[in-house]
Amino acid sequence: MATPAPRLHHLDAARALLLLLGLPFHVATKAIFESDPAAVDFQQSLLIGGWASVTHAFRMFAFFLLAGYFAGMIRERKGTRAWLDERVRRLGLPFLASLLTLGAVQFQLQDMVLHQPSPRFLGLPLALDHLWFLVVLLGFCATYAAIPFASMAPGEKTRRAMLLAGSESLVLLALLALWGLIRYAAEQVPPIPDAPIESLLWQQFLFHAAGFALGVIAWHARIGPQFFALRSRWIIPGIVLLLIPYLALDPLLRPALGKEIYPDLAGTLTLRAIELPLALLISLALFRLLAWAVKGPSRTITFFVDGALAIYLFHLLWAMLVLPQVRALPVPAEAQWLIASGAVMLLAVASYLIVRSNSITSVLFCGTTPTPSPTVSTHPSANAH
Repeated sequence: MATPAPRLHHLDAARALLLLLGLPFHVATKAIFESDPAAVDFQQSLLIGGWASVTHAFRMFAFFLLAGYFAGMIRERKGTRAWLDERVRRLGLPFLASLLTLGAVQFQLQDMVLHQPSPRFLGLPLALDHLWFLVVLLGFCATYAAIPFASMAPGEKTRRAMLLAGSESLVLLALLALWGLIRYAAEQVPPIPDAPIESLLWQQFLFHAAGFALGVIAWHARIGPQFFALRSRWIIPGIVLLLIPYLALDPLLRPALGKEIYPDLAGTLTLRAIELPLALLISLALFRLLAWAVKGPSRTITFFVDGALAIYLFHLLWAMLVLPQVRALPVPAEAQWLIASGAVMLLAVASYLIVRSNSITSVLFCGTTPTPSPTVSTHPSANAH
């Protein structure tokens, strides 16, 4: 029997933090790109654009990196069939429940409140919106399950690359840059007719496969404790080197810098080539920082880990309802953004507390049965990942 993996408490903190970072990001993007009239003052704010740009650079990459690592852990511990059954229950049920309820409401609100029609999903009046990550994650799980577990044994060169040691690390960064260019090529494929959401879905699957695969490799290479608390003198210089051109080219920030929203072809190719290497380096820096700051279990972190899925599922609905009210306030755009983000956070947490109080809604929206109160767990918290 394999030796149990040591509990990495800071990965719980990472999951909670990645959740929280997504809320103000979606408040900003809903206001800028999916409202009519668009929140031009949001788009021209250096604070809002800078936050959206930097967090978008690594947040989902880090999320799928963690998902891949815990997928390897739980699959080995429980077996492929039991692990897949659990994924269907913990991810598939919340996806269907949210799509048929929240997705239906958000589809109507998009037109009624934000005055910009929402694309249909599968031809139905349902808004996929932020639920795409569940489809992609389930796809990764199905793909990973089809690969024989015993065949995955990374060699020493792969371990060195993952730990940014020697020339192998340059090969890894180059492969990530190449994968970013493959993403650009995929974006040039004609979209599925009358199905923009479905087109975006397979592109997201392709792009985020890099993060999930690296997480799986980190587990199979048995380097989790080192990888998720990596000490390397190259991480910070690498972030600075890549972040400077990234910020100048990212459409989320360019309007605030007085530039056209999209760069030219050379700029777009450069952006695609540097975004995955940058995402890896920022993720490693974040994990290292959290490893230093978080030494043990925390009730607050446990609460947000347990409620992560439900909070994330509900937050966009509240963002759509809150934004028109907050944008009418006679305060600067930055204040509107902060007020809206705080309100969305509180309302999403309240939604989680409500749905977890009932066994049926807890299973449907949290993926788990309700617990009496948030407690500090002493076992690896891979279930929520």
